[in-house]
Amino acid sequence: MPTRSTRALMAGMFLAGLIYGLFAMSTGRYDDPFVWLAIYIELVLLVASLTRKPPTKMDLVFLTLIMMTYTMAASMLGLLSEVAIMAIAGIVLYAGIMTEPKFPLTKRAIITGLVVGVIYTFLGIYLALKIGVVYIVGAEMLGAIALSAWGKYTKEENTIVVAISNSSAMISIGVLITFPAIAIFTPEIAYGPPALITYPFIVFVTGISAIFGLLLLAPLRERFENEPWPQVRPQAETIISMGLDQTAKRTVLTGVAASAAWVGATKIAEASDPGALAAVPNAFKSIIPAAGAIPEWIGITNSPLIASIGFFVGWKRTLVIFAGSIASMLIWIILEGAQPITYEEHLKRAEILYLAIGVFVSIIVGDVLSSRKKEMKPEEFEEIVKAHSTGSEGESEGIIIETPHKASEVPGLMRVKEALFSIEAMQEEIRAMIANPRAYIRDNRGQLPIWVTFISLILYAIFGILIFSFVPIFPNLQIHWTLFVIGTPLVFVSAYFTARAICETGMLAGYISDMVAIPAILLLHVSFQSITVFMSMLGALQDAAIALLVHLKLGRFTGVRGRDIVKAVSIGMVLGTFVGSLMIYAIFTTYGFGGSDFPSPAAQLFGFLVLSLQGIGNLELPGVNQFPGMPQEFIFFYLIAFTAVGFIAGRELGKKGMSAMSLVVGVLIPPATAVAMLFGAYIDYRVKKQDGFQPDSVGYETTFSPLRKKMSRILSGIVAGEAIVVVIWVIWSAIILFA
Repeated sequence: MPTRSTRALMAGMFLAGLIYGLFAMSTGRYDDPFVWLAIYIELVLLVASLTRKPPTKMDLVFLTLIMMTYTMAASMLGLLSEVAIMAIAGIVLYAGIMTEPKFPLTKRAIITGLVVGVIYTFLGIYLALKIGVVYIVGAEMLGAIALSAWGKYTKEENTIVVAISNSSAMISIGVLITFPAIAIFTPEIAYGPPALITYPFIVFVTGISAIFGLLLLAPLRERFENEPWPQVRPQAETIISMGLDQTAKRTVLTGVAASAAWVGATKIAEASDPGALAAVPNAFKSIIPAAGAIPEWIGITNSPLIASIGFFVGWKRTLVIFAGSIASMLIWIILEGAQPITYEEHLKRAEILYLAIGVFVSIIVGDVLSSRKKEMKPEEFEEIVKAHSTGSEGESEGIIIETPHKASEVPGLMRVKEALFSIEAMQEEIRAMIANPRAYIRDNRGQLPIWVTFISLILYAIFGILIFSFVPIFPNLQIHWTLFVIGTPLVFVSAYFTARAICETGMLAGYISDMVAIPAILLLHVSFQSITVFMSMLGALQDAAIALLVHLKLGRFTGVRGRDIVKAVSIGMVLGTFVGSLMIYAIFTTYGFGGSDFPSPAAQLFGFLVLSLQGIGNLELPGVNQFPGMPQEFIFFYLIAFTAVGFIAGRELGKKGMSAMSLVVGVLIPPATAVAMLFGAYIDYRVKKQDGFQPDSVGYETTFSPLRKKMSRILSGIVAGEAIVVVIWVIWSAIILFA
């Protein structure tokens, strides 16, 4: 139970909020309904803090729904005032201080998860917009440091920290293609008036994807239990070992302090001239005037974070990224005459995008061909059956049935099978879920029936059609209802195969849902912003499902119950929806998308693909307008030649077992960024050479040497240190801008 002093403190805070709300109303704000609601919320919280017992789980769900509804409504109506923010903060404080959560979902685990989640959500957004390669590392290390400072470290609480922080980052990254693509290719829609990209819009797109995505793959989680999970296992090992290694925390903090000091000093030095120290040699233009003729996106980016990412990406992938940047730089030198142009102008060159499309097509073709190779032929199946049918001594072994049944039971079992798919059985299960959710989950060992997924998808489609088709609430955005009818079922297929890819190889890549864009653009002639928003929503829906699946497996490795993981992931989804959306909006208003600061390579590629399909539908070739006065046939073969070169390069990389997607990234990011990544790649090369690196069957290390653990911790701290400074800097810049 909360102590009397805690109740008195909370009551005092809510009383202050109540008085301020009444004062605001006395100044003439009687017509603002959200001021009235804020006063009512503060009054209820005041009474509850003095009289009620600690809130139950249902109370917390109710408070979360009230907070989300209140925030969304106030934001969409432009009435998110300081009084409303105080009421929202009051709900958060009441829920955070008055509750008494059970281990491992403790207060310190939740608070640590939220703090680390803010850092790593920004880190994911930053990397996605900066280089298009997202590698979230070190959350478990920062979590261990913070938890140890509060008391005894436990692997279970750190698992909760990681689940909150990584889920928040994943859901924010999932919708990130939408907003940069609209800002880059249709700025008149993005900036308005009326502006489409607003904070309520980002929150809505993120939130709807997170809510429905949680149920997408949850009923199928048992199907992925016996896979290798090459990315989850090392993270679980780190979480377990952090409590045993006392030097690990000191190592991580060293990297954090060094990186934060360097980046902080750079930002202070740039106060009078933003971007002056962004890259070398452009940073020396005040000393060497000739250096000013070199754009800031050529050279070496001044970013410890980017340099460290090269270590985690791996030296081979980084070299492929660098090769792509060399191609981009050659286009600048040969075709653009090495002129001091902006990165926005350079990236709009048709040759660059056609080259990237060629590589991307080779990736899709390679995935399709490899999947066909994995299909089992009938004769192979017969051989497996024969092998199991005969033992080593020639005796028949047969096929083992784990749960044998008598012949008399078969008719009854068939009736049960039929009942499983009957409406009556489904209604009965729904009643059991509503009556006692905990007992239902316990009786079914945490397993949900598959029809939950399909009902969730149907509700998602209906909700999307109502909001975006029949009663569109956002300006200049109306999504055709057929997109939801066709695309929503496909996202389940895409998410399933993407989950198989990540649990078997550790790579997160899926293209099936993207194929919806082709018939939609060619047949329906939808607008750029409509197809972009819709495809991004499907991607975020899939990412939310993957986030839950990944952390459920992480919980299995570290001994955390599935229901606690679900709660932690849900908290992370809320954090990503509101705080992650705020970060995206702050970057948009402060820096914009598509420039050298945030080139947004994934959005650039997707946007150009959409425009290409729209051009084909109108019998026009995208990029032709860049070559005025030249014959159309010549331009066609000229641009297709770049696509062919990209396709061949991607195919050859695939044959050699190297990442063709890294080549796409290298073509689309500033060369200065790729050069900086070489520093981390060199460290990775030296460590692997010294350790005698031996990959497992899917190309990942199964064990980590002391040297690699030490370097991983130092560089994780460096990544986190810059992320901390930059997130504070961006939000502070946005506050100054709004003020």
